[in-house]
Amino acid sequence: MKLKEKMVAVPIIKHPMVYLLLVLVFLVMLRTPILSVFSRPEMILMIYLGIFLIFSVTVGFKEIGPLYNKGGGIINLIGITGAVYICGILAESFTGYFLSANDPQLLNQYTFHLSGPYVLNQLARYSLVGIGEEIFKLCVFFILYWLGVKVSKHKLGSCIISVIVTSFFFGLLHSNYNYDQWLNITLIIGVGALVYFYFLFKYQTIVPLMIAHGLQDFLVSLEHTEELTGIYSLFLVGLILIWFIARFGFGIKVKTER
Repeated sequence: MKLKEKMVAVPIIKHPMVYLLLVLVFLVMLRTPILSVFSRPEMILMIYLGIFLIFSVTVGFKEIGPLYNKGGGIINLIGITGAVYICGILAESFTGYFLSANDPQLLNQYTFHLSGPYVLNQLARYSLVGIGEEIFKLCVFFILYWLGVKVSKHKLGSCIISVIVTSFFFGLLHSNYNYDQWLNITLIIGVGALVYFYFLFKYQTIVPLMIAHGLQDFLVSLEHTEELTGIYSLFLVGLILIWFIARFGFGIKVKTER
């Protein structure tokens, strides 16, 4: 099945108001002072991201569930995850270079001490972020797609517009790191989200997106320790080298002299 046919076959949600409520509550938590009443607001956000996972295997399972059950084996999963990770980062990096935007989110100002508890905490945190935010994006997409089809009756056009709007809306939500660079942040992260959607439609599975998303954020957190500075770039280079070896290196006979 071609990519176009897969996009047209995207299911239309039956209960859009439930999806809308789930998304709106998360946006209210992000964009209002409501979390200030809690002593650990980050923990509340992580719990809510977990709710997206619970939602996806309960109320929203009819639409989201098929994206979990694609099989293909562990090797296939690793391969797709690596492709998503590499292409997503390269797309964001190229966009940042084109915009002359170096660290628009000002992440380099953060420095942490490397320790076992820190690594475990970040791993648990960004595992939830990877899962929850990918389902959040999918929920936003489903809402927009439902609305587009309802208004225009055109599935492919509605799908394309919904992907674009969802991607750049997701990028805009990250502008709180540096409002002065909101446009650069929106474009960089939005382009990366477009790449993720491409792989979602191409392979009809959301799991590699979750893993790649969580892994990228986790490695960024390790990058901000003095002990592991540079690990983010090294990991990317390592993945690219592995891909080249897997793509072009197998089957080559090496002659040895006796």
